[in-house]
Amino acid sequence: MAINPQNGAVLAMVSYPAYDNNIFSGGISQNDYNNVLNDPSQPFFNRAIAAQYPTGSTIKPFLAYGALKENLISPNKIINDPGFITVQSQYDPNVVYTFRGVTPHGPVDMREALAVSSNIYFYTVGGGYKDQKGLGPAGIKKYLDLFGWEQKTGIDLPGEFGGFVPSPDWKKEKKKESWWDGDTYNLSIGQSDLQVTPLQVATAYGVIANGGTLYKPQIVQKIINGSPNNYPEIIQEFTPEITSQNFIDTNNLRVVREGMRDGVAKPYGSSSMLNNLPVAVAAKTGTAEIGKEGHYNTWVSAFAPYENPEIVLVVTIEDVEGLRAATLPVAHDILQYYFNEK
Repeated sequence: MAINPQNGAVLAMVSYPAYDNNIFSGGISQNDYNNVLNDPSQPFFNRAIAAQYPTGSTIKPFLAYGALKENLISPNKIINDPGFITVQSQYDPNVVYTFRGVTPHGPVDMREALAVSSNIYFYTVGGGYKDQKGLGPAGIKKYLDLFGWEQKTGIDLPGEFGGFVPSPDWKKEKKKESWWDGDTYNLSIGQSDLQVTPLQVATAYGVIANGGTLYKPQIVQKIINGSPNNYPEIIQEFTPEITSQNFIDTNNLRVVREGMRDGVAKPYGSSSMLNNLPVAVAAKTGTAEIGKEGHYNTWVSAFAPYENPEIVLVVTIEDVEGLRAATLPVAHDILQYYFNEK
């Protein structure tokens, strides 16, 4: 998904596996239609607006904003990331649970935690740990909803799905199970039963990019009669539609933006591959477990130019084997093309 964060205009939308549109141009045979319809890769399924995924670390900028807004933590407070945390069972002191990160990052503040994508830092601000209070499941849900993660965006296309953020009440009702600390920790890094579409992620990152306005994404700019090159008659023109505004604290958002920028600009940043582009980029990567050993869904969400963004780009790749930044080369090539062509 690529959108203009200043007005919600959809710049590009791609879903793979795809199909050849030309097969419909002269009328399609029933056999050809059945072949596409029954393809196990589901080429008719628009993953950009209808596929629901856990986001992995793509969630972290929104938790960072929520923790700052709730005055739970100073952005300069250092939290040590040794690569894991241990939590004693509240029911049996002999049982200790371990929640791990990908790699130890040592002492990090909020900006660096965003840049390196520290799971331990976000376990702490999401679920709380030792003397640091966390947002908790209700707080996490509150801020994800604020950025539109549980509502359809209203894009002018059929088939859009909304997102879903799990809660203790939902788990009790649907799974007949209690909500555990581990559920909150998993949710804090974009795992658990969280489901969201790439389109919803793109519109939410649009808020970070533009400084506080959630736009309805729009495919159609205008409807015309005649050729675009020969004085067409404009039948209808569509103006930007604001879903929500004036709900963001700009000082807190600035910290989040700076952490995302450090993720690209600093040599230790998880998105440093994007630092050789023609413009300054801010980005956040994400890797989500999918229940298949050694396979993950990978994400990157980026906006550029950093000071005055004109594009938000979200790339998601399903079922990637091994822990690797599969989406970053794709995002790099798209952004390089976009800004070189301009």
